[in-house]
Amino acid sequence: HYHDLKFMRENSTSEDLQRRLPKARIVKAFNLIAAPSLEAAAWSASPVQASVFYATDDKAAGEVTRSLIGDAGFKPVNAGDLKGARQLEQIGVFLHHVAENEYAGDADLVRLGLAVIEASPGPIARERVV
Repeated sequence: HYHDLKFMRENSTSEDLQRRLPKARIVKAFNLIAAPSLEAAAWSASPVQASVFYATDDKAAGEVTRSLIGDAGFKPVNAGDLKGARQLEQIGVFLHHVAENEYAGDADLVRLGLAVIEASPGPIARERVV
């Protein structure tokens, strides 16, 4: 996982992998959710369905990934083409910094907070959706 800001402005690990393996069907997914949160039991009693973002240049691979995310009990969110992986990786680094500095390294607390915000985004976001 790169934390090189210059690299992250112009690339993502997924784009780098696609360049190295041009025939591969690359999808960036599951990088913004902590490993313990991947267990179904972690969310079974929660009214919030955690989102899993994915990005790809391959529509068919994206549909397979979307199904896998849904089958795993999460809400799939399409972040666009593989360039979108840049922002996903940057958010991941940001969440690591917040977890380290605000929550003594507990990344699960950060992700749970983001999931709650998404479930109840407040009147402004709800008015835009309606």
